Amino acid sequence: MGKYTAIFFDLDGTLRANQPEGFQAFIEYASRVGIALNASQIEMCERAVHRYWADGAQVVDHLSRYDERGFWVNYNQILLQAMGVHAAEDIAERIQDQFEHYEPQDVLFADVPYVLSTLKSGGYTLGLVSNRDHELDTTAERYGIRQYFQFTLAGGQAQSFKPDAGIFRHALQLAGSPPAHKVLYVGDNYYADIVGALNVGMAAVLIDPHDIFRKYYPRRIRSLAELLALPELISPSHQ
Repeated sequence: MGKYTAIFFDLDGTLRANQPEGFQAFIEYASRVGIALNASQIEMCERAVHRYWADGAQVVDHLSRYDERGFWVNYNQILLQAMGVHAAEDIAERIQDQFEHYEPQDVLFADVPYVLSTLKSGGYTLGLVSNRDHELDTTAERYGIRQYFQFTLAGGQAQSFKPDAGIFRHALQLAGSPPAHKVLYVGDNYYADIVGALNVGMAAVLIDPHDIFRKYYPRRIRSLAELLALPELISPSHQ
């Protein structure tokens, strides 16, 4: 039998994303208001983005505390402070003014259907596990990928959000309760996806296209297609 019998996937940032991504727009808009960030600061910015969205309690608190614009101004300020930028409140307001022109495309990464089809044909149980509030079947159908998954699970359905253990354990049940060490989790957020999966005994691979977690975690790939090159992902039906 292969090393893994099931593979679970994150959705946002892993299978689909806004293009340009929000943090890329943030960097561009910061430059427009006179904040030129160096490579180290840009890496810190992206890690701060991941850290923020992995803290669900903080996000919920901020959503309840601020109106829509206030939420994003506060978010901009958090990113600026993480990079050591002073006078962050005024700059955060000016950056948010730039976001009035932000109109991203909702994109399914081009390699997703091939990777999912290959893994399903190889005999793996596939699951889609996301921190979204509402069910994922409709979204997966819209992207044309629902047929690849044995199950989908949103944090709202599980009443648990990554990195909490509850959502991962619920996903294991939906997959037929395989041993956790026989499951590989694939995600793009180190703090939510990787830490959460490892804490329940799963294996995990981080999609890290900009190599910003190279000092944090060794099992990284730059794109989903690279997942198929991992030596342990030999078809379980051929072991």
